[in-house]
Amino acid sequence: MIRFYVSSLFLILIFCFPTFGQTDSLRFSFGKIEGPHPGTYILTGKVTSKDGAKPIEGVGVHVDGVFTGVSTDRFGTYYLTITPGDHRVAFRHISNVPVFTRILLYENAVVSVQMVEKAFELDGVVVLSEEPDRNVRNPITGVTKLTTTELRAIPAFLGEADIFKGLQLLPGVSSVGEGTSGINVRGAKADQNLLLMNEVLVLSSNHALGFLSGFNTDVTENFTLYKGNLPANFGGRAGSALNILMRPGSSESWQGQVGFGTSNGKVLIEGPVVKDKVSVIFGGRVSNVNWLLGQVRDLDIQNSRLNFYDGYLGLNWDLGKGHLLEANTLVTADDFQFSDQFGYEWANRISSLRYKGILGENISITGLLADGNFDNAFFDPEGVDAAKVKNGMRYRQGKVSGTWANDKLALTGGLEGIYYQGKPERISPFDEFSAIQEEQVGKERGMELSGFLSLEYELGENTGFVGGLRYSGYSQLGADTVYQYNPNGPISESNITGETPFPSGKIKSYSGFEPRFSLRQNLNATLSVKASYARLFQYIQSVSNTFGPTPIDLWQLSTSYIPPQRSDNFSLGIFKNAKDNSWEYSIDAFYRTSVNQVEYRDFAQIFLNPHMETELVFGKGEAYGAEFLIKKNLGVATGWLAYTYSRSFFTSQSEFSEEQINRNERFPSNYDKPHEVNFILSRKMYPRGLFNFSVNYATGRPVSAVSASYILNGGLVVPDYSNRNQYRIPDYFRVDVSYTIEKVFSKKGDSLNFSIYNLFGRKNAYSVFWQKDEDSKQLRPYRLAILGSIFPSITYSIKWGGKQ
Repeated sequence: MIRFYVSSLFLILIFCFPTFGQTDSLRFSFGKIEGPHPGTYILTGKVTSKDGAKPIEGVGVHVDGVFTGVSTDRFGTYYLTITPGDHRVAFRHISNVPVFTRILLYENAVVSVQMVEKAFELDGVVVLSEEPDRNVRNPITGVTKLTTTELRAIPAFLGEADIFKGLQLLPGVSSVGEGTSGINVRGAKADQNLLLMNEVLVLSSNHALGFLSGFNTDVTENFTLYKGNLPANFGGRAGSALNILMRPGSSESWQGQVGFGTSNGKVLIEGPVVKDKVSVIFGGRVSNVNWLLGQVRDLDIQNSRLNFYDGYLGLNWDLGKGHLLEANTLVTADDFQFSDQFGYEWANRISSLRYKGILGENISITGLLADGNFDNAFFDPEGVDAAKVKNGMRYRQGKVSGTWANDKLALTGGLEGIYYQGKPERISPFDEFSAIQEEQVGKERGMELSGFLSLEYELGENTGFVGGLRYSGYSQLGADTVYQYNPNGPISESNITGETPFPSGKIKSYSGFEPRFSLRQNLNATLSVKASYARLFQYIQSVSNTFGPTPIDLWQLSTSYIPPQRSDNFSLGIFKNAKDNSWEYSIDAFYRTSVNQVEYRDFAQIFLNPHMETELVFGKGEAYGAEFLIKKNLGVATGWLAYTYSRSFFTSQSEFSEEQINRNERFPSNYDKPHEVNFILSRKMYPRGLFNFSVNYATGRPVSAVSASYILNGGLVVPDYSNRNQYRIPDYFRVDVSYTIEKVFSKKGDSLNFSIYNLFGRKNAYSVFWQKDEDSKQLRPYRLAILGSIFPSITYSIKWGGKQ
């Protein structure tokens, strides 16, 4: 199989390099020089690709050589005010040939340009997503922004580029292990990470036991990860924020793409409903991995099934004169069953309507309405106890914000509200042979409201400051029942002394201020120091009795006995660019402390529990570490080497032994992985090939182990467990490779991808469990590996339509 791959890679290397040059200057004239003129005029327009089909975000628009201009937004639109006269306006983007214009401006004007993509076959590939010195000049620390093009330069599981898998190769980002959903950022729990789609809240989006996310990279444009210092307009989580932007459809011509791969089949269709006014984009994926399960020798895996799908539909209206309206819906779902032992299913739907407009020379406004629905279930399909347990969450979100900006100062303020409605938990018989009786437990409702104000100010050429203040409040709403507990004992079911029903109204409220600031000081043009601080509140969290998050975890709102989490996040970093920004170097240290963080009692019963607080333990969380990055952005070979040192701990703080873990002594959290190293290499191969190589090493996660076992009369083996998380599973190591060939059979655009996940077939431990040894009757440790072999894949996709 591998010999076939290698042979195929080099048989198709028969194409030639195109060349590129610099666009000649374009001349425009608006109005007459005679007569009185105001102090400034408005210049706006749109920047698109050569065929006009794709807007280009992040194009720097600079006037008369001044490099403090503006950048185009995700729709390719720019807006600036300049004085009357003769101006030289340059449009620059790292992936496109610059465009230079000469504009005689004596009235408000619209100038739209098209940019030609650089033919990187000559000079290699580019892994920059913004201005080449953005990492040095951005005043906020811990910000990572990548495009979907850059994601495709990373070898992926089953050949499918994925946002979450790509994130885990960046410094400061990890996961508990293969087979779990979510990510851990700078020692934070997975549920402490705010996940947004176009600023719309997303509760869960993972496929196939966490190996793929529910975001199809064909319809995503880019994503930005804030690893500790969140902008004031983001809140609701105590760790980080990930905002994924979905791209608009082509407004010029109809086009699409069809792909077939080892893991799924997918389709993409986009085009203008009304040319230059209304565009639509649809992308969908459906799994086809069950045939792979049938190839495995293990009978349990052969009798298992794994199905998933996702679909995205987006509509974009250009209302004219700087006013835009967009509507989109994302639907994702999974259905998994492991033989006749267990299974789960979940579905997620997020819909939103967003308006963005320019109201004057310096003012813009954005409004958002969204609705989300999350359902999940797990089931036991065999025996008289066969049952299915369902739960979920419905929520509605509204947000409005406005920005006033000039050359040096930008002010942004707004309001946001989210209404949560937990769905009742229900247990029901799995089939007619089950003896399980149907039962239901109600869940909470809550309202989260917040206001925010942020300021971004350039104190000078070398100093930048971003400050913000967010005030958030949360109220638990009826109907619900609040239990009373004996104040002289722990909160436990045996200590319930009464209950109070609340048919409506507020039950419990929390609120607080969340200040944030970040300061950047340039020591020279290529070297800067940054420092930041942010306080964050979190009023909703996932509840799980496993070591890692899963798609079927409960979402639990704050209540009278479950207070919101609060974290304080500090960061200090040094950032250096070299050789005309083709190389980046950075060291970024962080420290986080949190209160009211949640852990779980041993053998916690979290499902169908009307008093969840009796299974939880509250305490202090602490995380610290440093991220080291060396990154090459330009050339035939690009990539990065990232090392993260990160520690994460939890300390329970109750006076009652029943609510203590390790006798209130600090212990490593489930996601404490001190050392992680990631190496990524992407090399352009003659003439249209791209070779990708990645190495991932990480310290094994903590685990509670059997330190001894005793044999009682009758042969019963009784284990004696260690303190919580005092041991570790074996270290993680994986190597992936891939090769992509562009324009294999079609000049319009097709690609063929060969990838091998886990090249050396290493049996990385998912967990360690203890089982009785028949010879000695003692409990022995055994390693459980989810992916313990090589996973090769082939993916082919072809484009159609569009302008030549």
